[in-house]
Amino acid sequence: MVKTLDARTSQGSKGQGVLTPSFTNGVPLLFAQVGLQVSNPGPIIRTLFSGVVTVTANQLFNNGSLAIEVYRGLGDSQQLVYRAERTVLGNPFFSPSVLSFTGSDYNVSPPANGQLVYSAYATFSYGPDTGVSNVRLGPESFNATVYSDD
Repeated sequence: MVKTLDARTSQGSKGQGVLTPSFTNGVPLLFAQVGLQVSNPGPIIRTLFSGVVTVTANQLFNNGSLAIEVYRGLGDSQQLVYRAERTVLGNPFFSPSVLSFTGSDYNVSPPANGQLVYSAYATFSYGPDTGVSNVRLGPESFNATVYSDD
C-alpha cells in the first residue's frame, strides 16, 4: 500500500502582478524550494511535483525561451531530476506566456537527515539587444508530494 509522507507548496504569487527580483537574461532564478519530511519511509520513495511560472513578453522584439529545472538536494550535491522548456513568442498578442509543468522523481534514496529538498529554477533567455524589465509575473508556484510503499 502507498502512504503519503509529506506535501508542501512554495507560492511566489497567487495572481497577476510583477514579481521581484525579475529575470536576468539567461541566468537561472531560484523561484521555489520545498523541504519534505521523510520519516519511516518504505522501500521505494517517489516524489510528484508540479508548478507554474508566468512571464510577459510584450517588450520582446524576437522570440525568447523559458526553461524550468527541478533539482533534488542542496549545494554541490544537487541532482537535476526534471527539465522543461518552451518558446516565448515576442508578440504582445501572446503575452503573458505561461509554463505549467508536472514531473516525478522515482526511487529516491532516503535522506540521512530526514528532509528531502527540491529546488525549482526558471531561466528566461531572450535576444541580447532587448532591454526588458518586469517580465516575471504571477501566478507562480511549486508543489511537491512524497510517497512511499509500506
